[in-house]
Amino acid sequence: MLAALEIHVADAMAARLAGLEGEGGAPLFAAVLSALDAAALTAWPKTPAALVLPVSDEAEESTTRRVENAPVQHVVRIGVSLMLAAPNDRTGARGRERLSPLLARARRGLAGWTPPGQREVLSFRRGRLVSLEDARLQWLDEYEIRRVARAGVVEVGDATSKEAAL
Repeated sequence: MLAALEIHVADAMAARLAGLEGEGGAPLFAAVLSALDAAALTAWPKTPAALVLPVSDEAEESTTRRVENAPVQHVVRIGVSLMLAAPNDRTGARGRERLSPLLARARRGLAGWTPPGQREVLSFRRGRLVSLEDARLQWLDEYEIRRVARAGVVEVGDATSKEAAL
């Protein structure tokens, strides 16, 4: 069975983030997880870390009254949560200093990039602070990719699947 498009794009984004290098050629992130990784659900990972999770897949118009195989534009949104440990940082200054270059590098690596098997590029949509507590900082960036698919069929790469209908 083929993966749904949002899972396919999230996996490609996670692989791209895992390949990003920081200063000195070391990996930018100590851990890159997907929302379906058991480790992401049970424990705070070694930091800095990125958690890539599908957010939504929305058709821009109803597909219930559409003729099968008619073109329908839809938007897939994927979240990238950056996590940092900031021990002994009561003001959050060190966390902010560490977050800024991570955000910049991740955004340069993802915004404008075309995931494998896709024709369109990822667009940065928005970012926001999720949490700053217990010496941990978590930021969430949201990306989207717009595409035209056929009503009743979700395409992943060159293959199609009617099992994963819009």
